[in-house]
Amino acid sequence: MFKKIFSETSKSLKDIFLFASYSHKIPQSLLFNILPYQNLRIRIDTFLTDKFKNKFSQKNHKKIDSYDKAKKEGIFLNQNFFSEKKVNYIKDICNDLIENHENHNISIDDGGNLEKNSNSFSKYYYLPNYKTELTEKVKNLYDALFENKFLIDQLSFLAGIKFKKDEISVHISIVKGKLLSDDWHSDCFCHTAKGFLYLGDVNKKNSPFCFLKNSHSNTNLKMLIESENSKSILSKNKDDVQKKSGDDIWNKLKYSNYAKKVLSDSSAVECSFPKGTLITCDTSGFHKKGFSDGSEERFMVGFVGVRGTMYQKLKSTFFKQ
Repeated sequence: MFKKIFSETSKSLKDIFLFASYSHKIPQSLLFNILPYQNLRIRIDTFLTDKFKNKFSQKNHKKIDSYDKAKKEGIFLNQNFFSEKKVNYIKDICNDLIENHENHNISIDDGGNLEKNSNSFSKYYYLPNYKTELTEKVKNLYDALFENKFLIDQLSFLAGIKFKKDEISVHISIVKGKLLSDDWHSDCFCHTAKGFLYLGDVNKKNSPFCFLKNSHSNTNLKMLIESENSKSILSKNKDDVQKKSGDDIWNKLKYSNYAKKVLSDSSAVECSFPKGTLITCDTSGFHKKGFSDGSEERFMVGFVGVRGTMYQKLKSTFFKQ
């Protein structure tokens, strides 16, 4: 009994301490799964993100139509974001970095996407942070990727945080076949941003990125799904939630009682586009890796904006950057 009381007290204190942290995805304590802990976090995050988006749109009035559309849909689709010459240049650097990754301080894993005993392929090559000491090849890649300021602008707008280059992690990925990310899922309760640059043509058979437009914006529905998911995770396993993988914590739409509502209120887009396409989206909305028949690889560069804290969104929204 004493052990249970101590554990619950410890988890409750941790929930309080990490309330403003977006890396703390769901409450760990029974107390804050009963109280509207997550609902309050979602409402605060939505308020701050919406305020930031309005401020950002006003400062970028020439692009206001595209920003208004992305605010509603949760996604920017930028075909031909880079010229063929530029994307070939980026692709050549990526191939060289993959082949000689040990010389460039690049870490590798499977992205947590492989099913057990799977014949599928998944490799993620994570570049060192922009602010660290970089090799010439890595620096050249960063320079090429961030040459167009609209990449960072779009990620900032979607997440509600004015990002700097070192607040965006970059990876190169090659995937093929069926992965755990093939199901509709949401990454996090807060508005957050990811980007995907296609280095090769992507069609219906080689894992097109898919997104449910508008699924990021229904606050009341998001609160219901978050509550459902966190209670499900705690009931299955009482272990420390923070030690679980992303796949364990994702909101999986197929397990939700609100799946039909989400699907009826959303519009699915399958991003089967040519190389040079950049997709940026709010991954608090439901998304997935599309179908792959295992015959072709999907080769791309990925961008992940730091989730940070509510304080960062507060600073981005109400103070000059």
